[in-house]
Amino acid sequence: MKIIFKIFLILSFCSIILSAQANGKNFGLSFNANYTTTSQLFLQPNSSDQIIRASHQSLNDIYSYSIELRFSLSETIILGLGSEIIQKTFDNTLTLSGSKLIINDGYKVIPIEISAYYLVPFSTEKFKMFMGGGAGFYLGNHIREIGDVTISNETKKAGFGIHVAVGFDYLIHEFIALRMQMRFREPEFRMESKYSDVNVNYLGKKYILPSESFSSKVDIDGVTFTFGAVIYF
Repeated sequence: MKIIFKIFLILSFCSIILSAQANGKNFGLSFNANYTTTSQLFLQPNSSDQIIRASHQSLNDIYSYSIELRFSLSETIILGLGSEIIQKTFDNTLTLSGSKLIINDGYKVIPIEISAYYLVPFSTEKFKMFMGGGAGFYLGNHIREIGDVTISNETKKAGFGIHVAVGFDYLIHEFIALRMQMRFREPEFRMESKYSDVNVNYLGKKYILPSESFSSKVDIDGVTFTFGAVIYF
């Protein structure tokens, strides 16, 4: 997070001296495919044992889709509002009555991010390079499936974080462009969940699940690479 904050300050300072021509359109709507390098799922973040509390499952190579609407305030400043669906699961094990059950474990996150972008001086009519940053709220669910039982999320604490980004648009038509972008962010949020049923059927056998709610935490600290198409209007 300290590295992201320093990059954000540098980009904010640089934006004071940047100037470039805008593409002549007020709005740009992009549809994107994303790849995020790393994330972590903490299954016991409230444990009194420091080692258990810090233990996590690394969930890497995350593919997602996003949408972003950008509005040109001036020739140098562009505001953006975007959202994304990030989901990642893995095969985990849960021990019940001396037996190990294979379960589907993971998370789903929906970020809502507000950004400010600045065009760099060497942008042209077809090639628009930008840099900027902003802040976002992150809402998520813990995903867990055991046999015929899932979990319900009792409480969710929205995560908050800042991000910085750099990228470019290449106009292939007056109203259409291709976008490539790299984003640095580190959102973190906590969840409180509970099994939908204490009785689970697994491979023809019945097991009893804990009735108490349990906590989990997600930290998405990887770099996100974006490739998308932009429609200007």
